[in-house]
Amino acid sequence: MLWLAVTRVSSLAKISVGEMVKIVVLSGLPLSGKTTNAKVIGPKYSMPLYETGTEVLEEVTSRGFEFTPENIKKVTDECKQISDSFFTERLMKKIDKLSSEIPGVFISGIRAVSEVEILRKHYGDDSVFVIAFHTSMKTRFKRLDNPDRIEETIGAKAKEDELLRNFDNFLARNKKELGYGVGDVMALAEYVMSTENRIWPYVSLDENQTSFETIIKEILNLE
Repeated sequence: MLWLAVTRVSSLAKISVGEMVKIVVLSGLPLSGKTTNAKVIGPKYSMPLYETGTEVLEEVTSRGFEFTPENIKKVTDECKQISDSFFTERLMKKIDKLSSEIPGVFISGIRAVSEVEILRKHYGDDSVFVIAFHTSMKTRFKRLDNPDRIEETIGAKAKEDELLRNFDNFLARNKKELGYGVGDVMALAEYVMSTENRIWPYVSLDENQTSFETIIKEILNLE
């Protein structure tokens, strides 16, 4: 699936055909299972995970701002005024320094079609794939209290989760991401996964990971 519009990238040189790495964009609203699946399956195929959200949180911290939803939105909006793909471009610079032996990478947290376009412009249409993750809002909110998540989440991400445990903050975060365009990215995805494990249709974690791995093997041409 291709997008016709192209975003100009002045500071990044286009990667040559022989150096192509598979870029797997994980798109979905918060707690839909994007990073959970990537962290399990990624190491099996030497695929690192990058998150635009981590870049945002680091930017907020580096500016010395109090960690609040308002400040997160303020920093995000300011950076997007510089470039709509500000945080994606930062990740691209990191990806371009990876070893040529890395077959692919995951990018989680892309919210706008323009960010996918800039990846396609840089890496090539045939090297960028979008996987959309769909889960009910009720299920996603309850995942914030998952003991494994609480134990594994540290630093700025833990502070973010603490804020999101307030449902009003969680709802605002969802609306903010939809406002940025994450729904459009999901609608145009090459692959779709349901990660709903609380209400019908029930999908277990093992089933999710099996499906996710099947997609990754297809992307990497291993099947």
